[in-house]
Amino acid sequence: MQLDHFNITAPQDQLLRVRDFYIKVLGLIEGERPNFKNNGFWLYGNGKPIVHLMEGEVSEKQPAKPYLDHVAFHTDDLQPIKEQLDSMGIACEQMDVPGRNLRQLVFFDPVGIKVEVNALV
Repeated sequence: MQLDHFNITAPQDQLLRVRDFYIKVLGLIEGERPNFKNNGFWLYGNGKPIVHLMEGEVSEKQPAKPYLDHVAFHTDDLQPIKEQLDSMGIACEQMDVPGRNLRQLVFFDPVGIKVEVNALV
């Protein structure tokens, strides 16, 4: 089993901000997307569509208190991401994982989703 993708649903104006955010900060690439009835975008990392963006309102099927805490990515170098976040005025927290050779950056995207990016140190 492996993670295939995650989906963010938001109104179109916010969706455009989210798309641009993931492209700028994480270096994802907008790519081919099936012709679904809702507008949206697929963002690719390493040739795979890992972030799906779809126009819409928050699903009424979501629980009142969703328990998803964050999404995480892996990179070889955190520094360019940190520099991009700083240049955009986006606060982030950097920390080392105790007992592991792993450093993390944690920040929030334009619609409030917590994002974690990990790199080996």
